[in-house]
Amino acid sequence: MFDFGSPVRGEPVILETRVPSGLDSGLILRRLWRGTGVILLGGLAAVILAVVLLNAVTPTYTAVTQILVDPADLPVIQNDLSNRQPQADSGVSIAESQTWVMQSDNVLRRVIDRLDLTRDEEFVPAASTNPLVLSLKALLGMEPPPASREPVNLALDNLRLKLGVRRAERTFVIDVYVQTRDPEKSARIANAIADAYFAEDAAARTDAARRASEALSGRLTTLRQSVEEAERRVLQYRVTNKLVTSSGRLLSDQQLSDLNQQLVTATLKMAEAKARLDQARHMRTGEAGTALPEMLQSLEMQNLRQQYATLSRNTAELAQRLGDRHPAMADQYAQQRDLQRLIQREKERIIDTSQKDYDRAVASESAVRRSLERAKTETAGNDRANVGLRELERELDARRSIYEAFLRRSRETNEQERVNSSNVRVISTATPPRSRAWPPSPKLVLPLALLLGMGLGAAAALWLGARRDRRVMTRPPRTSGSTGARSFRAVDA
Repeated sequence: MFDFGSPVRGEPVILETRVPSGLDSGLILRRLWRGTGVILLGGLAAVILAVVLLNAVTPTYTAVTQILVDPADLPVIQNDLSNRQPQADSGVSIAESQTWVMQSDNVLRRVIDRLDLTRDEEFVPAASTNPLVLSLKALLGMEPPPASREPVNLALDNLRLKLGVRRAERTFVIDVYVQTRDPEKSARIANAIADAYFAEDAAARTDAARRASEALSGRLTTLRQSVEEAERRVLQYRVTNKLVTSSGRLLSDQQLSDLNQQLVTATLKMAEAKARLDQARHMRTGEAGTALPEMLQSLEMQNLRQQYATLSRNTAELAQRLGDRHPAMADQYAQQRDLQRLIQREKERIIDTSQKDYDRAVASESAVRRSLERAKTETAGNDRANVGLRELERELDARRSIYEAFLRRSRETNEQERVNSSNVRVISTATPPRSRAWPPSPKLVLPLALLLGMGLGAAAALWLGARRDRRVMTRPPRTSGSTGARSFRAVDA
């Protein structure tokens, strides 16, 4: 009987292979050892490629300047229009907002104008004249519109790509990064951005103060006209109602106050004259040698009383020596009677003078009282007119106070245009970097390239080893079946 399991002459024998169930570390090591040359070649190729790329890539350098932005401005002027006094939780927001101001178009345009970056080929590269490139850009829609091809706009776009602004966490310090092909250019642009930011901030504050000043100045004209109109109404009302003022007071009120003072003075004078008249009448019945009140003393009376006192003393002495009946005594007594008549006549004159003074005081007091009554009558009439006057004056005072406040604020804003209270400063100026930022240093790139190349070489060695082993295991035998079986067992071993 025919055995289907026996091989036919000339037919290839398909050998059944046995795949290992897991990773064989010894097999992997043998394959790696066999592919040592591939691994070394891969590492060497990677190093050579890294060296070529390092030399082919244009290096760039990064310069950094640090700016401290204090949210609270300097208290230079009271009620400063642009002064910032933030709340406790808004300082970070203010500092974060300033990072966007530093990379705004206004700041970057100042840098472009100052450093003339429109003439720098790194920021404004020369346009390609290759027809093929132009056609390809037009086909892909990469050709920018005419307005975007302006040198300033190109420089602005490229500068924005080379610029980085970052705020350190939990601080108000802002780092400004600039990366270009020239280390000195990077430092110069970074410092120019800081200066441009200061100039833009000062210009913004000045512009805000100027706009506020212009708005206040425009309003001042209307307020001044309003005050003048109120003053004319007050003046016209006073003229119409005959309310004359002097030293800020109505003349009728001042006159009434003066008349009250005059009435008090006249009353005092009348009382004083009455007291003098009563004393003068009382002294009429007194003896010639009786002491007189001080208010009734006069030079004439003093002389007469002095003469009378001297004569009385001489008469008394003479009467003691000669006696009352002596003829010389009659002459003495006659002189005394003459002096008494003179003294009495002087008393009458004093009484008459006192009476006249009293009459004048009474008349003066009556005149002042009548004038006071008339002034009271006029004041009572003026009080009704004063109600309207006070209302007009209150309106005038209100308009004047508003006008003065606006005028003072306008002067303050005018001065604030010349004062910068910003509390921002550079704490670290940018200097030319000593090492490039891109590409990385060869000390880092070459070891990484070597490891990467050797890793790729190892993978290639493993792949080649696995392929070679599969080719060997699937190779047909050249002799009989037993020989083939031995060969299979040898390979399997």
